[in-house]
Formats: sequence, C-alpha cells, structure tokens
Amino acid sequence: MAGWKDDAEIPEWASRPFWLGDGPRGVLLLHGFAGTPVELIRLGEWLAGHGIVAHAPLLAGHGTSPEEMAQTRADDWIRSANHGLDELLARCRTVGVAGQSMGGTLALHLAATRPEVRAVATQAAMLRLSDWRLRLLPALHPLVRWDTPSGKVDLYLRERAHQLHSYRRRPTRAILELVRLGRRVEGELRAVWQPLLVLHGGRDGVVGPANADRIVGGVSSSIRELRLLPRSGHGMSVDVDSPEVAELAGRWFLRHLPEVPA
Repeated sequence: MAGWKDDAEIPEWASRPFWLGDGPRGVLLLHGFAGTPVELIRLGEWLAGHGIVAHAPLLAGHGTSPEEMAQTRADDWIRSANHGLDELLARCRTVGVAGQSMGGTLALHLAATRPEVRAVATQAAMLRLSDWRLRLLPALHPLVRWDTPSGKVDLYLRERAHQLHSYRRRPTRAILELVRLGRRVEGELRAVWQPLLVLHGGRDGVVGPANADRIVGGVSSSIRELRLLPRSGHGMSVDVDSPEVAELAGRWFLRHLPEVPA
C-alpha cells in the first residue's frame, strides 16, 4: 500500500521496473498493494552499492489504471513475482527476496515455494488486516466496486507520502484478493526455512505490528530476527527511518546470501 495520488499523477518512471548493480548475488524487490517499484529504490541503491544486483519488477495490474487492477487476482501478482525471480536467476547464481507490505507477503510466499530463495527480508509485511469492514467484502464487492482511501497518513514525516505513488481508487475485488493472499501465506509460513528479517513500523496504521509477531512465530527459520522501528509508519521504505531500513535489510543479505565464485 502506498500514498494516495490521482491515477493520472502516477509518473511513468515510478512504475518502471528497475535493475541496479552487478554481481553473482541478487535480491528481488517486491512493491506493495497498488504501489510501484520506486518505493524500494533506497534498498535497491544500497544493495547495488555493495555488489548485489537489485531487481524490482512491476506487479500485474499496477502502475497502469484501477480498471486494469480490477481484472487481476492474487495469482496474477504471484505470477509476476515468480517471473521477476526467474529473471533474476537468469543473471545471478544466488538470490534473496525482499518486499514492502503486500510485497513482503509475496516474498514469504516465494520463500515457502521456491527453494532457490536463500534469504528473506520483509518490511511492513501483511498477513491480516484489522479493518472490520473487510468482513463485509465477500458480499459487498459486487455492489461497491471502488474504495477511496481517506488520505490519513501514518508516516512520522508526513511529507514523505509524496514519494509513494499509488491509485486513488482501489478495486474492492482486489482488496478481497489481498485479504485472501494474506490468509494463504499465513498457512504457508511453516515452509519458510531461510534466514528471515522482519522489519515493521511502530506507527503502522495499515498493517498492525502484530503481523510481524505472527510471521516470526510462524516460520521454521532457525535464523530469524524482528526489528520494530517505533517512529516509522506503514510506508517505512520512505519514512524517517528509511536509511536504517535499507541498511538493515541490505546487511541481512550481505550476511546471509552465500558468496559464490563468479
């Protein structure tokens, strides 16, 4: 999830997939629900500056129009993530996965289903959303097609919301798919065995910090670490602690992605 902008205000460069860096190790960067790859640019630049390839694809239905997003399902987002991982594996011999919000959820799914993934870092990853209205979605989404976020910002640095690019309208059908994706991935957690870093913002009003506890408590990883950043909101990749977020995740991959001969 990201900041609220009119659809026409999402610049083309924000939606563009990116590749940064060179080397035998790589990390796939997955953006959040209704978001764009650029929200993970700080981590991408940190990785590239330390000899690790960073690849951030654009997930299906994102960066185009809410109408196109309404045609996509969780399986389409999963296919996009798998395709991005395959692209990265074509260039790198050992790979990890990181993600913001829904991207973190997808990163956990890849870790559970793709043995090629050797290390994982999540930022504000989602398993469950607490909004009571979500219980009504299965019945109401055919009648109420669109949700318009209130514009309330939980960031410590509120002006940083302008660094997030997202749809102003979100299809309720896609929100229902997001809820189902979280449930699916929660059921897959025991299959996650890789070294796992879970980062979460203490101010997160979109995906509550309890999600981080569920993730850490649910995986099989023998190496796992939870870091709560009290000042950060949901968009922690751009908020006040974003340099620390990028360095924490980056150093995790430096430490846990195996060195391989070129």
